[in-house]
Amino acid sequence: MLAFALLWCLWPGLTLGDTPPASESMDEKVSPIVHKIIESQQRLEDPMPILLIPGFASSRLRAYTFTDCPGNVLDFTLNSDVWLDVGMVLAAKSCFIHCMGLNPEDQSDPENPRCRVRPDQGLDAISELSPGRLTGPLSAVWKYLINMLLEMGFIPDQTLLVAPYDFRLAPFQLEERDGFFTKMKEQIENAVRADERRFRKKHPGTKSRLVQKGLMVIGHSMGNPIFRYFEAWIKYTMGEGPGKEWLRQNVNTYIAVGAPLLGAQFAVQAAVSGLTFGLPISEYDAREMGIGFSSYGMVLPVDPSRIDKRHRLLNNGYTKYPVPVSSVKYPNGSIEQYGASEDIWGASLWQHLQEFDSWSKYVELYIKNLYESDPVMDFMDSWKRPDVQNVYCVYGVNRKTPVSFQFSFPDNGYEHDWDTVMTIYEEGKRVYADDGSPVEVKEPQSHSKSGDGTVSYFSLSWCHTWMQERINITRVPQKAFYETDDLVELRDATIEDYVKLETTGDTGYNTFFEERHQEKGKFGVSSTAVWELDNVDHRAVIFEPVFLEQMSHQLHVQNKVVGRMEKQIEKTIDQMLATISIFPSRGEPAEPISDNDCYWDYSKVMCAFPNHCGYYYQFGDYHLGLSCRLHKNWRKEGGMMTAKHTEVAHDEECECEGYFCFYGLCKFKKPCQSSFSAPGLTDQWGRCQQAVNFKDLQMIGLDKTIIDFEDDGSCQADGTCVMGKG
Repeated sequence: MLAFALLWCLWPGLTLGDTPPASESMDEKVSPIVHKIIESQQRLEDPMPILLIPGFASSRLRAYTFTDCPGNVLDFTLNSDVWLDVGMVLAAKSCFIHCMGLNPEDQSDPENPRCRVRPDQGLDAISELSPGRLTGPLSAVWKYLINMLLEMGFIPDQTLLVAPYDFRLAPFQLEERDGFFTKMKEQIENAVRADERRFRKKHPGTKSRLVQKGLMVIGHSMGNPIFRYFEAWIKYTMGEGPGKEWLRQNVNTYIAVGAPLLGAQFAVQAAVSGLTFGLPISEYDAREMGIGFSSYGMVLPVDPSRIDKRHRLLNNGYTKYPVPVSSVKYPNGSIEQYGASEDIWGASLWQHLQEFDSWSKYVELYIKNLYESDPVMDFMDSWKRPDVQNVYCVYGVNRKTPVSFQFSFPDNGYEHDWDTVMTIYEEGKRVYADDGSPVEVKEPQSHSKSGDGTVSYFSLSWCHTWMQERINITRVPQKAFYETDDLVELRDATIEDYVKLETTGDTGYNTFFEERHQEKGKFGVSSTAVWELDNVDHRAVIFEPVFLEQMSHQLHVQNKVVGRMEKQIEKTIDQMLATISIFPSRGEPAEPISDNDCYWDYSKVMCAFPNHCGYYYQFGDYHLGLSCRLHKNWRKEGGMMTAKHTEVAHDEECECEGYFCFYGLCKFKKPCQSSFSAPGLTDQWGRCQQAVNFKDLQMIGLDKTIIDFEDDGSCQADGTCVMGKG
């Protein structure tokens, strides 16, 4: 039971209703398939460099000293894992808490016994923190994305870079102790220079690149405040003008995934009552371990420093957090409520707590010394659009997300052992307490969405302020069957136009906001986009198929390898999805007869009518839909369209590609009479038992049976089913 609890509760924002980001069984199934598929494809040449910045608790920390753990069976040896070694948590809990902790007064390493912990380096430092252990499945946030990029031809430390860091420290201390931002700057410059050298060697005599040089940065969760500080640090150390120019020359694209732009409430809970991460420790143990984590200040909730009409419209008119971010029930029975900027950052919460809890002074101390006094940036000033040519903000919405915590002085009388006695959640348009009772808000939730399970929508949606007033909006329903009338496309619209749209029933929507504009100076066209993905968890966004597909589009446009990279991504997602469920079919409207009938289908991340239309970019196309045009092998004759149709094989000639049967399905080598096309992909799929090589296939699936079909009792244990409605 402990293993099950750890598996589901290790990371904040993950609840029993969630699908875990990865699992042991999924790893066993997906990894070999990904390798087999991509090995048969041609690798990318000279891909655009990518830098990955992980979130909180997503960098491996190692012991840089030998630490004797008195009274425990195990010790920390030199270079052994500290975060995350669950074995040490179970066998030497007090030693683990001691080594992970920091001196709360100055964040120095703990003494008696001395324990020095530092971040690991290289891809392994973020790919999978604890492989093969209980936490392995949930500590692999970046694993599948990294593996996919490596198979595509990205080279570690050349075109695929990572920036692991000590997630316990405030950004000022990261630079002061580890030189983190100096190293990141050098890392980026070296990658960009090497990329330029490769280009000039391949194209001698060429004066400049066809695409803007620089690399792509992908930040997840707390990795985004880290990048924000890096951007400010560049301008602070180089000067505002030279700093902006350096950013534009070295960072081409920035993708902010699950960014807590206005903070996250879990940071308050961590500082007051402790955050266990689902580990087998008490909240008191967790608070003792984390009371010296000055990094919590990076994500403490903060109200917007300026009023923006778009953000206000998306959040029901609120200009501050809709409910107090915390409340405290004191020993005398009184209950005090605390807002974000005035109480959390204004320190009244921490000052009030100090009457009963001496540890609270340390939070007030690092807020004052490491954030309010930091010369690099003003943490109370809401984040403006980064000075990068292309910016994308991606996050999940409509998950059950905590927005407020109530704490109470413990019944046991322990000074530092505060209890979390109530949590208030937002979910869709509802705001309610953990006992199910509704919570009154100033205005009814007529439009606002909820967050991604960890970060509230109020915080995530601030990146809408990074866009121009006039934007393009595409809203796609999240359901297996929909008509083109359900697809909403607003062109040259505003957020005010968007909030007027009506939603029906319980249907969820993926919504894409995008704009491009010509900038003054030499940097050309800048683009900004916001992708809101329905019902996607905070940690799962990194390998959400929609995110992977859209990211691949950005990569292949920048690298001028549209077809090849898209094919690689589609095949990888094809196999990943095949291990989860059977593809539903979608209805298609009538065939297009002109370029105007072709459009970009955001649900499938490709041009609609793939048999008729394709992505053919031409100069002047300012959004994806304009680049969708009829294939050249289609022509209009007498008002009707004709095409070179692919020959369809008879079922007795159909053969599965590869060696696997996934939940009763396989990909056919060529179209067959009974095959079908998976949504968003162009490959032909069908039931394994219809293939001539069925007996040679390895069955993969729960109990080797077909799932998600309407079972009329005809499915057998060997994975075969009689044709029915499924």
